[in-house]
Amino acid sequence: MALGSTLPSRRRLALVLTGLAVIGAAYGVGLLDGARGSLSRAAEAAESRPSPAAANFPRTGAVRDNDRFYYPGTEALAPDEMRVTACGSGMPLPRLSQAAPCFLVELGNGEKFVFDIGSGSTERLMSLQIPLDYINKVFVGHLHMDHMGDLPAFHLYGPQNGRSEPLHVWGPGGGGSPPEWGMKASMDHMDKMWAWMQGTLVGTIDTRSFELHVTEFDWTKVNNVIYEENGVVIRTIPAIHFEQSVSFILEWKGLKFAYSSDTVPNKWWTEHTQGADLSIHECFFTAPMFIDWYRFTPQEALNASTLIHTSAQMFGKIMSLTQPKHAVAFHFSNDPDTLPLIVDAVRETYSGPVDFAKDFMVWNVTKKGTRTRLGVANPNRYPLPPLHEKQMADEAERYQTPTWVMEGLEPRMLPVIQGIYDGFNEQFGTSIPNPLQQPSE
Repeated sequence: MALGSTLPSRRRLALVLTGLAVIGAAYGVGLLDGARGSLSRAAEAAESRPSPAAANFPRTGAVRDNDRFYYPGTEALAPDEMRVTACGSGMPLPRLSQAAPCFLVELGNGEKFVFDIGSGSTERLMSLQIPLDYINKVFVGHLHMDHMGDLPAFHLYGPQNGRSEPLHVWGPGGGGSPPEWGMKASMDHMDKMWAWMQGTLVGTIDTRSFELHVTEFDWTKVNNVIYEENGVVIRTIPAIHFEQSVSFILEWKGLKFAYSSDTVPNKWWTEHTQGADLSIHECFFTAPMFIDWYRFTPQEALNASTLIHTSAQMFGKIMSLTQPKHAVAFHFSNDPDTLPLIVDAVRETYSGPVDFAKDFMVWNVTKKGTRTRLGVANPNRYPLPPLHEKQMADEAERYQTPTWVMEGLEPRMLPVIQGIYDGFNEQFGTSIPNPLQQPSE
């Protein structure tokens, strides 16, 4: 039978499986333990609690379901607790429901780390009600757009949105790869590309956070320590994704977090992520799914799902080999008609606990286990206070708009602008002069 003729039947199958989407969704939020096909410990605990009468709930005021949802900015972490938030879980095609890969790791000691920062992830990071000065460490697994495409936006929007400290970025290079492919060269070109934006803002707002610290590490080294501070150790292992690609392992207070970025399952992951508390690994579409949903040719579908990425069946196998305490599958379009197919493919080779990531899914990790919830983001966030007082550049360094451009100002705006300055100074008790004020005759 021709491949194209299977499409209608596959679509019909997907529609039938939509009726099982509730089960798939239960897998997606960590409510099923696939090994036993029964409710997980968290769900069993929820079932054992007595159902409160409606009279116990207020008729007015807020009622939050904290068992299933996380409200950013409302929960402190325990000293030995880790929280991981998916700020991007999808494919190279960013869409409203899923940004490209990005995971925020927060630790009970106050440290925060961003792993990959793909297209569309900046607004998700911004929505978590965290001052930007606290999110100043970004680790990039490789230099594809869907894993670092939002780095310019996250960096260059800093001055306007409350960042007062430099941004620190770690990324791969060396190891025989061309120097122009490395992280330092990439960041140098980013600065050059946005030179006009950075230069013209000097002296208008506090631009100290345009400072960028870049650490480029040798991507070929195995179990290579690239960060070690405040009890946190971050290592890299090579990834099989063309070249100059890595996966990350973070260890702190006896907890192990593993993040694959993009890779084909490999011996380094098998050796160094055994028994991880939270193992986040890519789980691409199967080859037939790429033909159906992404209109790939058969050769494209096989290349993408087996040679440079980890398809769902391969994800299941690598989880079986490494036996994490809690697994997370990401990097696929998570929809009602695709999720059941991904779940079935994973279950061909893995029966352990696994979540199928959506944006804003949250994992609280302790030595006792992992709790999975969905985050409730703030879609209308405003900047939070910076760590340091605002500091303007010296007058000598301040950018000056060319005189001939300023001479184009509509002269009838001058009294309006003067009124703004007068009202502002009166309201705030300041005496800031209007630089456009005409000298008195």
